[in-house]
Amino acid sequence: MRLDKYLALAAGLTRSQARRVVHSGRVSVAGVRQKDTGAACQSGDEVQLDGELLILPAEHRYYMLNKPAGLITSTQDGGYGTVMSCLPDELRDGLMPVGRLDKETTGLLLLTTDGAWSQRMRKPGVHSKVYRITLDQPCTEDMLKAWLQGVSLRGDEQPGRALAVECLNSHEVRMTVDEGRYHLVRRMCAAVGNHVKALHREQVAGICLDAALSVGSWRELDEAEVHVVGS
Repeated sequence: MRLDKYLALAAGLTRSQARRVVHSGRVSVAGVRQKDTGAACQSGDEVQLDGELLILPAEHRYYMLNKPAGLITSTQDGGYGTVMSCLPDELRDGLMPVGRLDKETTGLLLLTTDGAWSQRMRKPGVHSKVYRITLDQPCTEDMLKAWLQGVSLRGDEQPGRALAVECLNSHEVRMTVDEGRYHLVRRMCAAVGNHVKALHREQVAGICLDAALSVGSWRELDEAEVHVVGS
């Protein structure tokens, strides 16, 4: 990365402040005074400001997983297999799932070491989630209308409402919601007299499940995906 960005991250400076201290000759890289703000440096380089060694803060990690059925969304086993078993041991330290998918739900699950990012992603009413639902009974127009208008949920004062919903075929529906209440989609289907046979999450906010990921596979998020939730 550029030297001015390194200083901003490691010393808590703004980019303009970082450029000024570099131009003033107060920064050295590998023992050599450096006045080029665009000089390349990385975490292993010895960068000093006024003779004090600067260390980059640990970088957070962000992943998507194509969750298989049969695993619980947890970092601890408790007698059941968890989604963490899909990742190699060396990546698991400090990693946590962003929200939950129940044991039999498949598809997009995000994981990160960044607690603040996870909180922003899970904030109700801000980031939508898209599910593909396989129903036991055929989908009807009345069901679509009810989901869009809001349906009463047993034991819950607040109705469940879809932001968008469409029939893909007689027994499959794509539904968008903007909250993560317990078993929300399954309960909304039960409220109209239907039953979920399979539930698959395709998207969270602007992050779509990578079609190249086989079931149980994972990859790192790219920069655009990480920044989709803002700061």
